[in-house]
This record gives sequence, C-alpha cells and structure tokens, in this order.
Amino acid sequence: MNNLRQIERRPWNLHIELTNICNAKCIFCAYPFQSRKKMVMNSSVFSKALDNYCSMGGGELMLQSCVGDPLLVPDLIQFIKTSRSRPEITKIAIITNGINMDKTGIEKLLHSGITDISISTGPWDEDLYKLIYQTNEYQRVVQNVTKLLKMNSEAGKPVRIKICFRSNLTMKKTLELPDYQNVRAFPHEVEFNVDFDTWLGEIRQENLMDGMSIRPLSRLEKEPCYWLYDGPIVFVDGKVGLCGCRDFNAQSELVIGNIIESNLLDLWQSEKTRNLRQRFTDGNFPDICKKCTTYANLDLYRSKRGVSRAELVKEWSESRANSGQL
Repeated sequence: MNNLRQIERRPWNLHIELTNICNAKCIFCAYPFQSRKKMVMNSSVFSKALDNYCSMGGGELMLQSCVGDPLLVPDLIQFIKTSRSRPEITKIAIITNGINMDKTGIEKLLHSGITDISISTGPWDEDLYKLIYQTNEYQRVVQNVTKLLKMNSEAGKPVRIKICFRSNLTMKKTLELPDYQNVRAFPHEVEFNVDFDTWLGEIRQENLMDGMSIRPLSRLEKEPCYWLYDGPIVFVDGKVGLCGCRDFNAQSELVIGNIIESNLLDLWQSEKTRNLRQRFTDGNFPDICKKCTTYANLDLYRSKRGVSRAELVKEWSESRANSGQL
C-alpha cells in the first residue's frame, strides 16, 4: 500500500502528554489505577519533541494526556503559543474535562492559537455528573463551558469546540437535559457514548452505572492497527510510544524509546517500530493490544483521506531529497 509506505517515512500527527495528573476520577477511566509517577512535562522535553516534529515537516499536534488533563499544566498557554509560532504546525488540539478552565483563563485559551478543544463531560445533571466524574465541580464545569462557547461565538468561532458526553442516558435524554439547553444555541459539535473500554481489564461492568456498558474486545486482524500509524505519543517523562490509547502506565511493548536519548524520526523509522507492526501481520499481537477495544484496520489509508495524508508526507520527503537531506 503506497500510502502506508509514505506514512512509514514520517508521522503526520504527534501526541504529547503534557501531564498524567487529573482532577477527576471518572468511573470509566483507569486514572485511579495508574502506578507511574504523577508529573508535568519538563519544558525541555516539550521543546525537543516539537523541534523534532517540525524538522520532519510537522502536521497536526495533539496536546492531550492518556489519563491526565492538560489544563492542569501551568505553562499550557505558553506551550500552545510556542507551537502556533511554528509554521509547520497545522492544528493544535486538546481534550479536557473543563474543570480548571477558569484558572487557565478562558479568553487566553481561545486566543492562544489553539484550533480544537474537546470537552469530556458527563450528562448535564448535577447528580449524574457527580456519580460519573466523581467530583463536586459540576457547576464550575457548566459555567466554564458556557463562557467558552459564548466567547468563542462572539469572537467569530476561531476554535472548533466539541462537547463529548460520557453518559448513562440515551443521547436524546442527554441532549434534552435542562442545563444543556442554555448552551445549545452556541456553535459546537457533540460526541456521545455510553460504551466504554476496559482499560486492560481495570474497568468492569460493575464499575459503571446502569445504561453504560463495556465494549467487547476488538477482533484483531492480520494487518497493523491504524493507531500504529496515527503518530507517536511522547509521554510526560519523555518515553515515546507508538500508541497511547490505553498505555496508562507507559510501560507496554509499544514504547519504542525515549526522546531525551533519541531523535523522534529515528524512533519512528526504527527496526523496533517496524517489528511491532509486523507482529500484527504475523498474528503475534502485543499483549496490550489483545486487551484493547479500539483496534481499527488500515482502511483509512485506502481512502481519499489516507491519500491526502500520504501526499503531505511525500511532499516533505521530496523537499528533503531536493535539498540533499535524504
């Protein structure tokens, strides 16, 4: 598959885990089961990751955490502004529970250069929210998101905002809740789900509320998972993984090195990376992948969207070749 060969040359997307600290304990998340040290990414690690990524052509940048919340990072706004100052970066996205948005500064966030904000939240009912997110910050979240949507609308919608409901109610009932009606008219997108991952067996049906369910394990195919080509994740301590979907302790077989010691492009093109992808073809799946519910085959790279991503990488490769760097 020619598209895939191009993506193997360099990633079109980079995920950076700015922190593995969170201020909620959602019943569907593995955060309470995390055993690694809780910390915020050092600015030198961030700078190296960004520099490495831009030197290979850049693309989309996801400042998200596996089990943390980026709004708890004191230098978040500066990290975003620094990223936006790089012409190689085409998109900057975060996903957050929105609790700390007022402390971060909603206006500062909107005008930082960020392009996409996803809000992970429970149904907008105070009792249900508290049961699902295990925090008393419901009113604060609603106020923060309302202000965010209003200010974004007044500014001409510079940021794409998505409210991601993690609910025990049907979508219809969730969207009919009274508190949500106050923001419904403001421009935003909605994502909705009542089914959840096991996080490698840590989350069970009994942990969830009635109306929520555990997704069945994925049927693994003898071709690599899409996420192994989506772009690497630089974990908070500098480790680099091929996929951060469920590696909440950053210690699985999918960790391919450390950016403090290596170059991001070298890790992406390394023999270890090639071997991990080949294991799918051989049917020798990594243990973490056997317990995952988010496997996706490579159909995207057989689509027009996949072609467009491959073309971006091809342009970069050709420009380096013309300049004698390949």
